[in-house]
Amino acid sequence: MDFKLILFCSIIICSYLPYRAVSAADLVDVYQQAMTNDPAFRQVAANKRAVLEDRPQAMATYLPSVGLSADIAGTSTTRSGTSRFVFGNEGLDETDRTNSDSRGYSLNLTQPILRVDRFFRIKQADKTIKQADSELAAAELDLAIRVSTAYFNVLSAIDSLNFAEAELRSLSRQLEQAKQRFEVGLTAVTDVQEAQAGFDRAFAEKIRAENEIDNAGEVLREITGSYIYDLDGLTDSMPLVSPDPDDIDAWSDMALTENLEVITAIHAVDIARDEIKIQRSGHYPTVDFNARRSYNESDTSGNSETTNNQISLQLNVPIYSGGAVSSRVRASQERLDQQLERLEQIRRQAHRQTRQSYLGVMSGISQIKALEQAVISSEVALEAT
Repeated sequence: MDFKLILFCSIIICSYLPYRAVSAADLVDVYQQAMTNDPAFRQVAANKRAVLEDRPQAMATYLPSVGLSADIAGTSTTRSGTSRFVFGNEGLDETDRTNSDSRGYSLNLTQPILRVDRFFRIKQADKTIKQADSELAAAELDLAIRVSTAYFNVLSAIDSLNFAEAELRSLSRQLEQAKQRFEVGLTAVTDVQEAQAGFDRAFAEKIRAENEIDNAGEVLREITGSYIYDLDGLTDSMPLVSPDPDDIDAWSDMALTENLEVITAIHAVDIARDEIKIQRSGHYPTVDFNARRSYNESDTSGNSETTNNQISLQLNVPIYSGGAVSSRVRASQERLDQQLERLEQIRRQAHRQTRQSYLGVMSGISQIKALEQAVISSEVALEAT
């Protein structure tokens, strides 16, 4: 992905003016600023960092878990009653109070031995990270395209304003000349009115061009976080390079496997397949190794100490859970079908967009060459007059 971005930027940079103003920003400057400030890209980057934590979390479920608990207690017991009649004497009220203390701790260790769902969860986490990688790569490329589009829209708007101002100056002179000719009786008033109408249209076009600059600047600010109008322009002769290979079918076939959105969708299908395995493992038995050490000290009936050490293998076999596991499996299968349909949709879109882009590039090159020839022809015609 980095190579694609470098290649993309290099093609654009090749067309820059050879003498760059010190204060002017080029496309690389603007792109680097957007990498830091564009909220849409920063969201995807933050999601990638969060997804990287999926694997250690999944691995943790297969590692030992150790827990320590401790307790200390004090007990006070009061017993009261009347003693039995002895040797003709009446019984006496008696009260017996006892105090006791106890303390202890318990150390427990559990090591999963057979947990099929956790095994597949680890594999799924690896695929989720790959999906996040492709999403970030797509976001980088999307950012480059958005920055370039906004960058050149600002330049185009500035050129439009310069042209509108030049046209306004020219029509202003024509209007002044028409008024002077009318004052000396050389032209009719309709000529002045036509010149005034042309001047008014040019003035309205200048206002529209100024508004376009403001709008284009706002779009660039949305991406970069600041207003940037002093930008490097293009050379008069921009290199026109045809796609390589020069084969529309080769490009459309390449898009079905290398398009970043297609790659992301393929990872989504793999994740959905793993989810079926995870849910189906709810039918499988589990085995855990358990170890426990406990200690208790009490002075209830004299000082006594008890220490227990215990190890065990615990087998759990699911028999029936109300059909919940089967329901989750069916739901996961439907979600897999959903992702498969989404993958097919994205592949078709990639196929269409690639062919449209290829044809657009070829058509654009032909149009530019035709316009260049038209300029040459116009210059020849101008010199001949």
